[in-house]
This record gives sequence, structure tokens and C-alpha cells, in this order.
Amino acid sequence: MDKSKTIEEIKQIDSVLQWNRLSRFNHMIWTVLTGTLLARTTYFMAWPFLIVILYQDFNARAVTVGAILAGSAVVGSFTGLYSGWLSDKFGRKWVMIWGCIIAAFSYAGIGIATSIFQLFILVGMCGLMRPMIEAPAKAVIGDNLDDEKDRELALNVRYFLINVGGAIGPLIGITLGLAHPKVLFLITGVTYLAFGLFLFISFAKSNSEILLSKATSDVTSFLSTVRIISKDRLFIKLLAANVIMMFVYGQYESSIPQVIVRTDIVDAAKFVSGLVLVNTLTIVVLQFPMLKLLENIPLFVRTRIGMALMALAQLAFLLVPVDFPTGWLMACFILSVGEVIAFPTLNVQIDQLAPKHLRGSYFGAAAIYGLGFALAPLVGGLLIQLGGATPLFIACFVLSLLMIGLYKWAEREVPS
Repeated sequence: MDKSKTIEEIKQIDSVLQWNRLSRFNHMIWTVLTGTLLARTTYFMAWPFLIVILYQDFNARAVTVGAILAGSAVVGSFTGLYSGWLSDKFGRKWVMIWGCIIAAFSYAGIGIATSIFQLFILVGMCGLMRPMIEAPAKAVIGDNLDDEKDRELALNVRYFLINVGGAIGPLIGITLGLAHPKVLFLITGVTYLAFGLFLFISFAKSNSEILLSKATSDVTSFLSTVRIISKDRLFIKLLAANVIMMFVYGQYESSIPQVIVRTDIVDAAKFVSGLVLVNTLTIVVLQFPMLKLLENIPLFVRTRIGMALMALAQLAFLLVPVDFPTGWLMACFILSVGEVIAFPTLNVQIDQLAPKHLRGSYFGAAAIYGLGFALAPLVGGLLIQLGGATPLFIACFVLSLLMIGLYKWAEREVPS
């Protein structure tokens, strides 16, 4: 057997994408993954109709809608660290279960709300529950898998299932909810309640909390944990870069549709739906092939490749003629490839960076990324109003270069 073949076989054995890794996923991990798929499918089924409900049933103004959505994102961003710390200090079980209970109450409440004030509170609670479920869910994967490659695969599977939910959820919503969209929120509430029940049963059968309890003795007070994280220069630099990345990416969901609607493109609404379809299909089809292609490339380099493609997409959006829909679709495809490379890598980086006893806190702190999404529609809309699409895409391109530079700077903090 020649040497080159031996090296190739070693790489294959160490590959992330191996079927036998799935056999090491215990029932706790499968509960988290399956629950994520069901919950996110119903979320994507119902959430697009929230704006419809606000406009049609409550005659909400655009500023009110923006404030409600941004408020929810801000709540999630600033409560994530505390939720994650609670899961480190007292265990994942009850933080996730209470998150599911709050989610069930919030989504069902949206379905029966009778005032704007009620919706403002309920949508804000949706922001509160998300880090209570998502940060501990990612930490549960680390608690139950010792092998780094196993955890990387599990985190990628989780991201894939979220996007599968994002693909099929709206189709179900359009089919079921056109006549009675509020019913979709009731279904979503029931789904989260079922998720909480499955978690309760699964934790009862699992030794996950017993394993975690060995590390909780090392968890300090909340303020001490904040100080530990704030002194982690590598994590803070990554956090800043990723807030910028979410802001740039957030323009795809908020500002780019506004730009298209302002053009002379025929059937602008259908065209925006086409962009969403391109994004979703790109992620679902290419995530694992791109993981296989880039798995031997260091995580920091991999993320910068994704960021570079996102920067290239901003140039494409800037230069494409307004009457050339194919160009918009191509730019969206480039952005989506950048997303499918960079986004799954973020959780893997946190998993490898976080101390075992603070895994939940680090994942919770990462919820601050959501500030980028919260600011995207506000700042993007202001730039469009003041100068149109050109200043928006120039600003996003410059910010893309800044986040690439921050990642390169952060990489110097990695222990050699």
C-alpha cells in the first residue's frame, strides 16, 4: 500500500461525514434534533403571517411592525447569556422545558390576541424563549458527545434541519393558513408544548444531567461568568465580527425585498419569493457537500471563505441592473453559498472554544449576534430612504471587509 493511499484512508477515517458517527447520537441528541425540526417547521409555518395579522387585523403602521419585530430580537440577544448560564449552573432540563412552555404560551397567545399591546408582549416573549431552548440544546450536544468530529456533525445536522423546516414550513402555512392564519400560531404553540414533553421524558431516561452535574460545581456566579467571557479576547472579537455578519446577511431578509419592490420588476412579490426559494434550496442541497469539500480546511479560514462570498454578493447586488432579475438570483446564490459555509461553522467554533462547564453560557452569549438582525431592517431601511440601494450595498461591502479583518485578527488569539 503506497503512502498517498494511506494518507487518504486516514483522512477518510477522520472525516466528519461518516454514518457510524450517527450511531453515537443517543436518544437525548435525537430528541433535540427531532424537536428542533418540528418546532422550527411550525415556526416558519406561522411566523410569516404575523405581519399579515398586524396589518389586516390591527391596522399596524410599518414603524409599529418594525418595533415589535426588533424588540423581540433585542430581548433574545440580551437574555441569551443569562439563559445559558442558568443551564450551566442548574442543568439544561428545566431551562429548555420552561422555554418550551413560554413558547407554547406565546405562540398560542398570538393566535388569540385582541390588541397591539398584547402582541407586543407576546412577540417579546418569543424572543425570550428562543435562547432558553437553543443555547442549552447546542450545549446538550456537547454534553453527550466527547468526540469533536461527532459534535461538529451533530451541530451541522441541527442547522440542516432548521433549514429544512424553513423550506417546508411556509409551504404548509400557505396551504393551511390563508383563510385563518391565527390557527397556525395555535398549532405552533401545541408543537412547542409537545417538544417540552418529549424533553421531559428524554431527560428522565438520560444521564445527561448527571454528567453535567460534575462540571456545575465549577460554574461561578452570573457576574463572574460575564467577567470570564468578557476577558476572552478571542470570543469577543468573534462576537463583534458575527454581529456585523448577521447585519449584512439580515439585509437579504429585510432591505433587499424593499429594494426590489421599488424597482420596475414585474410581479415583484413573486420575485422576492423566488429569492427565498434560491436561498433555501442552496442551503438544503449544498450544506453537506460543502462541509465535505472544506472539512480539512481550518475553521477560521473556512469562515473567511464564507464571508468573502457574502462580500462578493454585496458587489453583485450593487452592480446588477434593476431590470435583470437573473442577476439578482445569481447574487442571492453567491450569498447563500457564503451562508452555508459560514453559518454552521459559527456553532462549531463556539463548541470548541467554550470551557466545558460554561458551554451553555458561551452559546447563550452568542445570541448577541441577533443584534445584527435587529439593526438590519432599521439601518437598512434608513439607508434606502436616504439614498436608495447604492449606499446600502456599499456599506454592506465595507462591513464585510471589516468582519473578515476581525476574523483574521481574532485568529491570532488562537493558541498555537
